[in-house]
Amino acid sequence: MNLRRTLLVSTHNMDARPWSGVLWEWANVVSRLEGGRVIAPQDRLYRPGAGAVSLPLRDRLELKYRKLRGRYIPRMEPMTLDLDYDLTLYTCQFVYEIEEIDQIRQWRDRSGIAAIFLLESWSSTFEQWKDKLRLLDRFDHVFVLNGSSKEALARYTSAPITQLSTATDTMLTAPFPHLPKRGIDVTVIGRRDASVHERLLDLSAERDLVYVYDVWKGQEMRDGWAPVRRYNADLIRHSHCFLAWDPGDPSAVRELAGGDRALSTRYFEGAAGGALVLGSAPDCPEYHQAFDWPDALIPLDRDIGEVLAELEDDPARVERARRSNIAQSLRRHDWAHRWKRVLDTLGLEATPEHERRLQQLNEMAAHVERAEPIVRTRPTVLTSSAAG
Repeated sequence: MNLRRTLLVSTHNMDARPWSGVLWEWANVVSRLEGGRVIAPQDRLYRPGAGAVSLPLRDRLELKYRKLRGRYIPRMEPMTLDLDYDLTLYTCQFVYEIEEIDQIRQWRDRSGIAAIFLLESWSSTFEQWKDKLRLLDRFDHVFVLNGSSKEALARYTSAPITQLSTATDTMLTAPFPHLPKRGIDVTVIGRRDASVHERLLDLSAERDLVYVYDVWKGQEMRDGWAPVRRYNADLIRHSHCFLAWDPGDPSAVRELAGGDRALSTRYFEGAAGGALVLGSAPDCPEYHQAFDWPDALIPLDRDIGEVLAELEDDPARVERARRSNIAQSLRRHDWAHRWKRVLDTLGLEATPEHERRLQQLNEMAAHVERAEPIVRTRPTVLTSSAAG
């Protein structure tokens, strides 16, 4: 029986833009593994689709006073904890959000072990945010997605730092128990290479290619994060190929990356959905460790039309790559695997529910490896969409 009381604090309800869906999914899976509590307050100064809200007079005066004094203006809706927790994990996207956890009153006093998972940690920005980074000393451990920033980050905090990759809910994303027909040729969600995009638009006309891509910029979630994550998973499960780009690649317009090389979630999503992942990869240890099987990524180092034609003519290669992507993801790249790494780092045991999920993932992977060959169906319609 699990007697550990776990608290997960997340900023996913403070930002309705696409990347917050990753934070939501992480908290959603881990809370089920731990039987834990999730606290994800909204931005008290903003509501999706509505802009700034009308605040009470007292709040408006406080904000004006803090702004005049040059002090931090908290955006997270405040609340006070009424229980003690053995483990607290705070997950946020950006460095400037580290301080937001103080809106959870008494969080440090009521937490036994406290850790933070910071998804955006670019070395080029650290001096700008040095006052925020020193707040990391209040945590027992710091987990960062960007492993190449660890050395620079260590100059701003005494807390131990561990690289932690993202993942995906493979039980949602993996095409299981049925292997679907793949009626979409190529899907890209979010970041894209402009020249490859233009070439795919041409190919969609020349070859009757079904190419699915975002048509909106700066879109926000409208119906909750669960439908967003399911929609993305559905797209990938029905796609022949999925594009993913190195976040540090100049073509990806990642202005903060500098010399850092980090691993993004898109690789995990594409592989878990059984698509062939095409694009570019970051040259960092965590990528090479995570995607070490043949054709885990097929580089677009030449015309994408040639690559697609080559894959079309080699169904055996496609079958091997697709099956490996799904099975390896189930065995290694579910959120349950990342949570196991967190617990191991902190010296804690997995719960029975956690162990059951890990076992179920292995059984699903074995099923995929034994399954009948995946049949590809040629598409007939051109589609475009937006997804977060």
